[in-house]
Amino acid sequence: MRMRAILAALAALAVMHGSAAAQFQAEVRGGLTVGSIEGSAAALDIAPLLSYDVIVKRQVMPSVAVFGGFFRTAFGCEEGFCTGKDITVVGNHGALGAEWTGGLPWVRLGVLFGTTRAGTEGEAPEAGAGVHAAAGLNVGGGSLRFLPGVSYRWLSANTPSSSDQAVALTLDLGFGIVIGGGGP
Repeated sequence: MRMRAILAALAALAVMHGSAAAQFQAEVRGGLTVGSIEGSAAALDIAPLLSYDVIVKRQVMPSVAVFGGFFRTAFGCEEGFCTGKDITVVGNHGALGAEWTGGLPWVRLGVLFGTTRAGTEGEAPEAGAGVHAAAGLNVGGGSLRFLPGVSYRWLSANTPSSSDQAVALTLDLGFGIVIGGGGP
C-alpha cells in the first residue's frame, strides 16, 4: 500500500500544471556495472557489463524533478557458486522517482519494478521491487547536458522456487536534452 501511495504522489507531481520555468527533459545513460547476487555466496564480483537507462523527467520546482524510465542493469558473476560458469545477471525495470539538482551536483532516488534474471536455472524470474540511488554532475547548459554519475541499485531476483536479491554499482555517462518547457 505504501508503494502505491508513493507512485501516485510522483505521478501527480509529474502532471501538475507548472510555471513557464518547468521543463521536460530526456536522458540516456550508459556505463559499466559490477555487482553481487546473494545466491552466489560471493562478495562484489568485478565482472563488468554494460547497463543503460532511458529517462524522461519533469521539473516541478526549480531544484526538484520527477522522473520515469526504463533501466537495464547487467553484470557478470564469476566467484562463489558462479565459479566455472558463464553467468550474467540482467535486470529490466521501470523506474519512478525524484531528483534534486543544486546547480552542478545532482542526486536521484527512485523505486524500480521489474524482473532480474540471475543464472541459468531455466525458471522465469518473478517481478519484484527494487531501489535506485544515484549522484553525479550536471555539466553544460542550454538544451544539451553532459551528466556523469554513479548509481547503486538493489534488485529483487526471485523465481518461483528461490528468493534472491542483487546489488549493482554503475559508473556511467549520460546525455540530457530539454524537450519542452512548461505552460503559463
